Amino acid sequence: MFFRLLALLLVFANLIFYAWTQGYLGEFDENHEPQRLNQQLNADKLRVVRMDQQSVAARDEVGCRLVSGLNLANAEVLKFAVEGAGAVAKLIPQAEPPLYLVLIGDLANKAAADKKGAELIRFGVKEFNTVELDSGKQEIILGSFKSEDAATQFLAGLEKRRIKSAQLERRDAPILKARVETRARASVLQQLPSLIAPYSDAKLSVCTE
Repeated sequence: MFFRLLALLLVFANLIFYAWTQGYLGEFDENHEPQRLNQQLNADKLRVVRMDQQSVAARDEVGCRLVSGLNLANAEVLKFAVEGAGAVAKLIPQAEPPLYLVLIGDLANKAAADKKGAELIRFGVKEFNTVELDSGKQEIILGSFKSEDAATQFLAGLEKRRIKSAQLERRDAPILKARVETRARASVLQQLPSLIAPYSDAKLSVCTE
């Protein structure tokens, strides 16, 4: 008799538990697992995307940056530092435009230069500079121009004043500035701002080629 009563109680308890899980006995947790599965929207279209693949690709992409506004000595130091960071660097010298000088050259010494200067003054030329060359010879600079046409016109004016010893000569300016072209992965290029920070005139830009 006792065992029959116990069996009936177990059956009754199972019925009560089933009714509770199905919501027949009042509200129940909507976050119950079967309910959440029913509320999923377009579950069949969900897929897992590995974002790390995109970030790795971005880090591995090679880019190019150009650092300008450096004198030649600083450009060489920066090139060495950039290469030490794992980048490929190229030094690009920046030559200044040439100058076109109207001058009287090949004067043997200062005495010869002074004599020629006195002669120029007699012809009405008052502005000129006497320069001593490394060889010891002298030259008199009558005019310095950025364009050949301007220098030619000036020389023609001297010839009209019967100054026949002057001549036009092109002088290439010394290379004083340079740019540094840097090619490297994005992770390395991010270090460039700190590398160029000591150079106040340095400018960073994207390569155009």
